[in-house]
Amino acid sequence: MTLPFSSNELQLNIKSDLVLRVGKICLAAGTGSYRIKQSMRHVAHMLGVENQAHITLTEINSTCRCETQFKTEVTNIQGIGINTNNIQLLETLLIEVQARYQDMSESELICYLDQSLAIIETQPALYGLCESALFAAIACSSFTFLLGGGLIEMLGVLIASAFGQALRQTLLYKHLNQFVVTMLAAAMASSLYFLIIGVSCLILKVNIQHTAGYIASMLFLIPGFPLITGVLDLAKLDFSSGIQRVTYAVIIIFCATFAAWVVAAGIHVAPEAMLTPNLYPVWTAFFRLIASFFGVLGFALLFNSPIKTALTTAFIGMYANTLRLELIDFANIPIQAASLIAAFIVGISAFYFSHYIKCPRIALSVPAVCIMVPGIYMFRAMYFVQQNDMVNAINWGTQALLIVFALPLGLVLARVCTDKEWAFNLLPADERR
Repeated sequence: MTLPFSSNELQLNIKSDLVLRVGKICLAAGTGSYRIKQSMRHVAHMLGVENQAHITLTEINSTCRCETQFKTEVTNIQGIGINTNNIQLLETLLIEVQARYQDMSESELICYLDQSLAIIETQPALYGLCESALFAAIACSSFTFLLGGGLIEMLGVLIASAFGQALRQTLLYKHLNQFVVTMLAAAMASSLYFLIIGVSCLILKVNIQHTAGYIASMLFLIPGFPLITGVLDLAKLDFSSGIQRVTYAVIIIFCATFAAWVVAAGIHVAPEAMLTPNLYPVWTAFFRLIASFFGVLGFALLFNSPIKTALTTAFIGMYANTLRLELIDFANIPIQAASLIAAFIVGISAFYFSHYIKCPRIALSVPAVCIMVPGIYMFRAMYFVQQNDMVNAINWGTQALLIVFALPLGLVLARVCTDKEWAFNLLPADERR
């Protein structure tokens, strides 16, 4: 990178470009607006400029100011995705630069940031198509047990969700419209699940009620990450980003449920309760621990998390989600309150583990909470809307909405307890960066 330091204006141009690139990496990785602004301000501070940014779901409007000069730039991303590996790489870079930038000249700092950001920008995905399909299969199959399904439903979901995710990943690589991809993947997963159960019913004489597990075969499509980060943005009063993220998540859910409804209506199947295995409470808790671990692990890997980060996330989600389910079953705590408690535990755990493994909290907390997102409630609500059954639609939709707000509220409370920038709207002058 050429460094033409002949004028302050050219220096500002270079610094503004670096700050914007940091924001674009964060935005493309799916992190929340608050964290994007924080990272951009952090880099701007080290470069000796001030930064103000406006973030939406797909765009960044950034202004860098140095004394009397300023530069405003706008950038956007073409696709919406999740990449916790890039979030972690950028966090590691910023921590490293923060520790040594005062010992570097301005030219050295700019060159180092430019080269490091270029490496992150060109970082390939950690896992390929087959691995991605396997992760979705593991996550959805584990989710099936947590929703009350048995071995037959889990096997059907394992196969159907793998093929659905493979189709989804293939079409996204070809840059097909994301909403169309969601509908095609949902139709593929649900159709294949119905086919598997139908053939099993004819050949192995299994109970036809096992078809109720078809909703679980599409849970890899639940946009848990943008849904949670969207509500977190709303908690920080960033309505432009928060509303857009939540709206995007709702549209994805609608597309998936509409496609599944078309398939289910074609063979006259309604979303019913699954045939829950009759297990002793001790065994139920034990299998919930295992299913929660592998469910969170699958989603974390699906978000392109490194193995160490994914295992840590799975460990956190394992005990938090099992506690949530046990509180609902044995303490008769409402599901919304149990979800808030579990999310708070996840947030506190992510705070401590993030220091131990040198990983950003969002890479641990959000994937661990995603398994608690009430996907089946959302699917049922949308199904009954499409069936014009408004009483059931409002019932399931209200329950889903309360849980969706309880989960990020738990994370926010954990943040307030451990992060002064979340606890106070304005820090004292001597504590601001």
